[in-house]
Amino acid sequence: MKNLLRVVLTLSGLCLLYGCGGGSPSVSLSSPSVSFSTNGLTFGDEVVGTASQPLPITLTNSGTATLTIASIAASANFAETNNCGSTLAAGANCTINVTLTPNTTGSVSGTVSFTDNAAGSPQTVSLSGTGRMGTPQYTLTGYCWGGIEHGAPNQCGIGQDLTDCPVGQIATPTSVAGCLPPQSRVIDSSTTCSFKTSDGLSGSGSCLDNFSDTGGSCSVQGQECGAAELPPCCSGFVCAAASDRAFCQPSTAADASRSRSFDQGLADKLR
Repeated sequence: MKNLLRVVLTLSGLCLLYGCGGGSPSVSLSSPSVSFSTNGLTFGDEVVGTASQPLPITLTNSGTATLTIASIAASANFAETNNCGSTLAAGANCTINVTLTPNTTGSVSGTVSFTDNAAGSPQTVSLSGTGRMGTPQYTLTGYCWGGIEHGAPNQCGIGQDLTDCPVGQIATPTSVAGCLPPQSRVIDSSTTCSFKTSDGLSGSGSCLDNFSDTGGSCSVQGQECGAAELPPCCSGFVCAAASDRAFCQPSTAADASRSRSFDQGLADKLR
């Protein structure tokens, strides 16, 4: 009798845990999970008060449910833009572009924080860089950069406009990205101009700026380079072509002379 009672009690406990006679219990194992392309970004030297070229972070929802993103925020001295939206499907990814604008000299550090419905929220990616003193100056180059008339959506081009963009005039810089083909340019958003491309297409936009400073801003791996308005690569990096843009990459001794020629050639095209 005692053995029978023990069996009944055991079965009752199992029924409480797993359910009996009513089908399988409703248990969902789906959940979002976040992963990042890097745990940290290290920027090159940047003149105090000026913005660096961006470095990217790729966020991937490596889980099995939709990721809900409440906020993405960068700490002081840094800024971010992203195309992530408020939700990210399982298996999908998005890009966060981070820039350094130091408000002090010396080493600066911070984070990009991600608040979401995944385990471990808020997650962070560390940021660091160096602020330097300098005398930054942006001047007009004589070139206009903007959208192509009757072109593809977001298609941009460049052409000369010496009247509206007089060479050497002090400019008000604004970083611009997102045109097709993918490009990042610094323009004077207070100006308007028009141009024709080398293949005869018409366009309009704002005057292209040229950047110079006495403090020696420089860019590290992954930051854009090669155009006259962009800072040079830091020591140990060379400007390497990638598709229709160029980015700083770790150098070897054999790269040095090729890099200098490449930088000069691209700069000459915008003079």
